[in-house]
Formats: sequence, structure tokens, C-alpha cells
Amino acid sequence: MAKDVQGSAAKRALRRERGWSARALAPLLLGAAVVTMLLAGCEPSGSQTLAAQNKAKLDHELTHARTDLGLPDSMLSPIEAQEQKIASGAGGWSYNYQDAASNYSLLYTQLVGVEQTASQTLKAQTSDDLKAFSNALSARSGQGFSQADIYRGRLQQAIADFGAAQRPGDYARVDTFVRQQTEALNSMGPAYDKLQEFNKVILAVNAAGYNSVLAQNLYQQDLAAFTNASSSQRYAALVEVIDGQITQLEADQTEALPYIGSTLLNQFQASIDLLKSYGQATSSYQAMHDQDAAQLRGAKKLADYLALSQAINQQTASMALPLMRGLALQQLNTLQKDIAYVNANYSQVDPANGIAYPDAYEYSNPYQAAGVVRSEFNAGHTASDFQQVWYDGYTLDTNLHALLDNLKDKTPHNQPHATDLTLLSTYHLLHGKVVVVSLREQTARFYQNGKLAFWSYVTTGGVDTPSVPGLNYAMVKLTHTVFTSPDPPGSPLWYAPTPINFAIEYALYGYFLHDAWWRAEFGPYTNLPHWDPAAFNGGSHGCVNFPLNEMSTVYNWVDLGTPVILY
Repeated sequence: MAKDVQGSAAKRALRRERGWSARALAPLLLGAAVVTMLLAGCEPSGSQTLAAQNKAKLDHELTHARTDLGLPDSMLSPIEAQEQKIASGAGGWSYNYQDAASNYSLLYTQLVGVEQTASQTLKAQTSDDLKAFSNALSARSGQGFSQADIYRGRLQQAIADFGAAQRPGDYARVDTFVRQQTEALNSMGPAYDKLQEFNKVILAVNAAGYNSVLAQNLYQQDLAAFTNASSSQRYAALVEVIDGQITQLEADQTEALPYIGSTLLNQFQASIDLLKSYGQATSSYQAMHDQDAAQLRGAKKLADYLALSQAINQQTASMALPLMRGLALQQLNTLQKDIAYVNANYSQVDPANGIAYPDAYEYSNPYQAAGVVRSEFNAGHTASDFQQVWYDGYTLDTNLHALLDNLKDKTPHNQPHATDLTLLSTYHLLHGKVVVVSLREQTARFYQNGKLAFWSYVTTGGVDTPSVPGLNYAMVKLTHTVFTSPDPPGSPLWYAPTPINFAIEYALYGYFLHDAWWRAEFGPYTNLPHWDPAAFNGGSHGCVNFPLNEMSTVYNWVDLGTPVILY
């Protein structure tokens, strides 16, 4: 009996021991299962492998785009940022390799699309920036800056590089250089104004009988720095240096402080008067000036004069935008009056039918020259925007006056015209090659170093699609190309694809000097409506058409960067 009890107890103990062991082993067994699953997860799945392959493919293409094609960071950074965002969660609990593989593939497709359109995008951007560069250069030339000759050489080199560009990176490099030069030209004006301000302060100190030898030496150094400056940063730095020199002069010549303060105040008033002459509001600036004048009368200590000087400098600087906007508006109003005068008194009358046709300068039409400038003014925001508007308006008005002057000139078409030479002088183009197209004469004359090299009759834009007057530069040269119409079939402006033998793009609107082998006549009035079915019964779609034989000569003579004036 006892033996049976003992055996039963032993069995129960054994069962308890076995039961306890099973419960104790359960977590261990579960943990082992999880470890097994994790270890299995470390093995590359099909989606994980595909994601890695797609990422490697994308990285390889990014390297190709940056290294071989030369795409700028501005085009690649958005794609790289998206790639980094996808890769940053790799290996996480919620990471989905299948989605990652798909997203890498989408980014690759997007990158290929960018590569395919990059050349055209960057080419168009560079073209626009070259236009801004050429306009800024012409504006500075018109203001008499001798440094403009240096920039003219840079413009011609940039145009040559633009014409030779093939890869996206080529266009990007040209565009970077062009933007730097434009910024430098735009910064040249404020630096020059600051130089003039320093000079007037020095003159005021001299007039008061105080020593300014050191300041005069600094001014000469600043003048040399201005002449040698080649970037917007250097011009901006020069402005800061001159401000510091004026402050130092005030500190060194405390007895002359009232004279210096008076000079700065007079300059501020002169800017206010100029703004008022543009028809702009000046009450707030006048109030600032009057308050400054009161502070000048009450100034006793150096600190008072220095604070006043700094305030006047800031107030004068704040007038840069309204001054340029006012100048642009004044130029536009002048242009509008001149166009109205020409239309009323010197309309282009076709002797064949007695009908008067408008010139290419029309102001009311938003698609013609002056109308485009008015649109630019309405869209302007910065001082540089309005400086561009002023220059475009100034160029149109200059060329319109040249048109009027040339109407009185009876010199034969094949001889140099005084108006041509005046324009060359105005635009500082008496050296090198220049193409001059007279819209009323329908004649092109080619000058080298101010001497007539040869001439040709032409046909320019028709009444509805006039050739845009202005100053441009030869941008691209093409041979044996085909022009296709930008207008759809059915449009009155549509034309069938047309083979062209020689073409030179001279404006960034897509206008060319090119042969028109289909035309039978060139010269006076051929841009006006006339019976010529092969030539659309009138002028061109905005290009300047030449006889084929003449255009071959033009093509060989004109270099990339050669100025092209239409008036």
C-alpha cells in the first residue's frame, strides 16, 4: 500500500515537473520562433532586391546627369531629396520594399524626363538671360561708362559659347557666367552714384577750408577699384567701403561736419525733386528730409552727425526703386507721345493704294514693340525690372527718332546714312561689325568700324507681324534648316514647313535674318500688303528676309555676337 502511494506521489511529482517545464519553455519557444522570423527577414526578399537594384540604377543615372551631361544642382536636388526621403526609412518595421522599388523607378523616369528636356530648358533660360545681359550692357554704354567695352567682349564670348553649346551643362555654364555679368552691370550704377556722393562730400570739405588730402587719395583708390571691378559682389563691397570712408572723414574732420551734413541733405533733396519730376508721390520723403534738416540744425556732437548721416544714406537708398520706376514710366509716356506724333504726321503710306499702315512701334497693341514694354512695366517689381523697362523704352524711342531723321535723308540706299552712323555712335558701336536694318527703306546696311562694307534690299515683317525694332545681337547661325510655323493649321499666320539655306537668329523672340528664295521682290514697300501669293501677299512673319545670293554673303560676314539694329 505504502509502495503504491509512494509510486503515485512520484508520478504526480513527475507530472508537476513536466507541466512546469512546458510552461517555462513556452516563452522560449515563442522567442525562438520570432528570432527565426527575423532571421528569415534578413534574407533579401524579391521586393528588397528590386528596391536595391532600382536605387542603384537611379544613383548611376544621377551620376551620369551631373558628370556627363552637366545638369546643374537646381535640376537634380529635388530628385535627390526625394530619393533620400525614400531611403531614410529602409530596414524599419513599417518599411515597404515594394513601394520603395516603385518610387525609385518613378524617380528614375522623372530624371530621364529632366535629362531629355534639360538642353531646351536651359537654352531658353540662357537666351533670356543673354537678352538681359545685352540690355544692361547697352544701358551702361548709353550712360557713358567706359567699362562697358570690357563687358561687350564678354557678351560676344558668351554668345559664341552659347552658339557652340551642345550639352545641358554647356548651357548651364554659359548662363551662370551671363547672370554674373548682368548682376555686375546692374550693380555698377549704385556704386558709381556712391562714388559721386563721396566726391561731393570731399568738395564740401574743401570749400569749407579743411584738409581732405587723405580722402582724395581714398577717392582715387575707389575710382581704380570701380574701374577694375568685375562682379556684383565687388561693386556692393565698394559701396560699403565708401560709406565707411565718409563716416571716417566725418570723424576726422569734426569741424566740417555741418558742411558734410548739408551736402548729404542737398543730395537727398535733389533725389526728391527728381522723383517729383517723374510725377511720383514725394510727400513722405519730403517729410523725412525736413526732419533731417531740423536734426542737422540741432546737432552738436559727433554722434549726432554720424546718426544723421546714416539715416540720410538709408533714406536715399530706399528711393532707388521708386526713382527707377518713375524714370521707366516717364520714358514710356514719352514713347507713347512720340508714336502718336509719328502716326499723325508720318504714317507709312503705300503709294500703290494710298493706304496708311502703322509702324512696328505701336503702343496700343500688347503684342507689338511698345505694347510689350508697357506689359513689362505692369509686371515689374524690382529696380532691375524697371531699369530694363526704361532701357527698352529708351531704345525704341531712340530708334523711332532715327526713323524720322532718316525720312529726311535722300541718300541712296547703297550709301552710308547719317542716321545709321548716329545710331552706331549712340550705342557705342563704331568699332567692329554692325548690321543696320531700316524698316522704312526695307534695306540692310553692313558696317565695319563705322565704314559701309555692303548693303542689300530686304523684306521685313508684315503689318500684323512686324519686325521688332531695337538693338540685338547675332545669337545662332544655321544652314540647311527647316522653319515650322508656331501657329496651327487654319490660322491666317500658319505656313507650311519651309526649307531655309542660311539663317542667323538675331533676337531672342525667335526672329532671324534668313534667305527667302520664294520671294520675287525685295526692297521698299515689300513688307506691305501686295499681290504675291508665294510670299503670303505681304511681309514676313517678323524675320528679315534676304535674296538667297545676298544671304550667303551675310551668313559668312556676320559673326556670333555681331550687333543687329532695326529702326
